[in-house]
Parts: sequence; structure tokens; C-alpha cells
Amino acid sequence: MKALPLSFRIGSVDYVVKEIEGLHDSGEELLGQVTYHDTQIRLNSESSECRKKNVLIHELLHAMLYEAGYDEQDEEMVRRLGNVLTQVLTDNDFGFMRE
Repeated sequence: MKALPLSFRIGSVDYVVKEIEGLHDSGEELLGQVTYHDTQIRLNSESSECRKKNVLIHELLHAMLYEAGYDEQDEEMVRRLGNVLTQVLTDNDFGFMRE
């Protein structure tokens, strides 16, 4: 299986992707987390590969919304859009976008 990309440019900012063993926040286990001040996307390394991809898209959506000026975000909306966007990106060829 192909490795996940190590970074993504969103707007004018590069977000670095890191896999973290036992990712937690305030004692709660997390699947993923984006932090805007240090432009990092952290994924729980213990998740399955398909879960990591889905969580990566979810965290990328958060970062895109933040860089577009949306400081307040609806978690349910991001979760739903992330699930659908993961499926669309997985099941379709977007090579035409670079041509």
C-alpha cells in the first residue's frame, strides 16, 4: 500500500502529516488532530490504513475551512463531508485536474 503524503499545501500554508502512537487530547483517545499554530496534522498510528485515509481527509477539511477564514466549524458537517469526500476521492480518477 502506498504511504500517506508527508505534507499538503492549503492556501499559502504547508501542513505536515505525522503519525503518532497513542494520540490523545485531555485524556481522550483521538483518531486525528489538526493544529493550526504549528500546521500539523496528526494521525493515530494504531488506526487501520483505510481509517487513516478517512481521518486525514477529515483533518484536511478542518484545515481548509480554517485557512478560508472559518474559525468556528461544525464538527458534524466536517465528519459527514469528510466521509463522502473520502469515498469520492477513492472511487474516482482526478488525473484530469492536473492536465
